[in-house]
Amino acid sequence: MNEAALRALMSKADLFQDLDPVALNTVMQTAAHCVISRATSLFKQGDEAANLFLVVEGRLKVGLVTANGAPLAVRFMEPGDLAGCAAVFRRIPYPATATAVVDTVVLSWTARQIETMIQSHPQMATNALAIMGGRAEEFLQRFREVATERVEQRIARTLLRLRRGSSAEGKGERFTLRMSRQDLAEFSGATLSR
Repeated sequence: MNEAALRALMSKADLFQDLDPVALNTVMQTAAHCVISRATSLFKQGDEAANLFLVVEGRLKVGLVTANGAPLAVRFMEPGDLAGCAAVFRRIPYPATATAVVDTVVLSWTARQIETMIQSHPQMATNALAIMGGRAEEFLQRFREVATERVEQRIARTLLRLRRGSSAEGKGERFTLRMSRQDLAEFSGATLSR
């Protein structure tokens, strides 16, 4: 990805929205670039939250294993999404595992770099609060769905969420789902019948 496209992607990423050009340039210059091969974990549930990641190209599956050993897909990360923010912002271990669904390119910053940037740029602090509030709202909505809706309704909502996050949204284009039946079941809070 060229520098102009990367700058455009970063300026739309939730944490970096509305940063002045000088601050955005500083953020870009301090980022480390990393390529994650398909099926490789970027970080694992329980690991120390050492870095915050921005997906540049590719896709990550974020999931966790429950106390009884059941897998649960939490979210899929697309270009422009931040992975690891809850852990880095709160200084807790990663609550889930992020695994590359396809070869994926990420930018990363250490937790210390993020802390310093947030202290230096109040807009980033405002954005961080909005991210955490949005994620909490999303998970409360999903919890309500699991508690009150039938499996068919949850799967339909999951498909709508995935379409909203796709490039086909709003363009009238065909939507292609790139996930396994198991992933769809996990993401919908369902079990896959064999």
